[in-house]
Amino acid sequence: MTQAKRRRPDPRLWRVIPGIGLRTPYDRRPEHDLPSHRARAGEGGFSLIEMIVVISLAALMFVVAAPSFTLSEETEATQKLNALAGDIRAAYDTTVLSRKPHRLVFAFGSGDYWLETTDRSDFYMGDEKLDRDPTPEEIKDRQAAFEEEFEQYKLLAGKEVEDSEAEVVVKPTSPLLAAKAKLAPAEWKAVENAEWTVRHLGPQFGVRSMQAEHHGKLQTFEELGKEGFVYLYFFPRGYVERAVIHIAPADVEDKNRYDERTYTVVTEPYEGLAEVSSGYQEVDLTRDEKAR
Repeated sequence: MTQAKRRRPDPRLWRVIPGIGLRTPYDRRPEHDLPSHRARAGEGGFSLIEMIVVISLAALMFVVAAPSFTLSEETEATQKLNALAGDIRAAYDTTVLSRKPHRLVFAFGSGDYWLETTDRSDFYMGDEKLDRDPTPEEIKDRQAAFEEEFEQYKLLAGKEVEDSEAEVVVKPTSPLLAAKAKLAPAEWKAVENAEWTVRHLGPQFGVRSMQAEHHGKLQTFEELGKEGFVYLYFFPRGYVERAVIHIAPADVEDKNRYDERTYTVVTEPYEGLAEVSSGYQEVDLTRDEKAR
């Protein structure tokens, strides 16, 4: 018997399989009606890789076009304000634990602030509220003037007397001389330890204005200038002055957005906490005075 010739399948009865290029006998459509692999790939629109590339390019263009200072400014503001609120609470705790008065000193010019303390528990702040706080140079001048004036009281008290029998020198005494330590201006010294170093609000931020209870009015950068200093006092019995502090960009370019880019910090006297809010907020510091 002659071997039957093996019948070759009709190539027109095979369907193209994407990626392989074969056709199955289950699709009897003419070959020109069968969609090619290239056509099928294009019917779904962009591929996943193409979409990722397009999105990445769009995101890069947005980052380049958007103002670069906005994100960095908000991030730095958050860090600085959180640090300031924490420092106010830490100064409050330090004052209570040490039983010594403390104060935070804010320098308008540099945006720096630091903690100071004194051994005097009865320091004199004045009969009336201050229009402004004295600068460190003015404090030194006042101390020097006090020492010079007090020399006159020493002369009025008399001269030293030498006791030959006891071989001692008796210095003049008077109630006024005995009260010198209490009459002299309090000496404040910066707290220098591992926990307390000079803090920096800058370079992007600084103190725009501030008012504490001992101030007669709002202390502003416009009035005091770069030479201005403002103090916030803490007392050993667990009290910090009620105060409002406005933190704003140090270099103001957009005057219209100045208030929006200002942050307000308000102290809580008996808790030693600081409440932070965005925007310029006016605060009535006489609230606690009226309550007392």
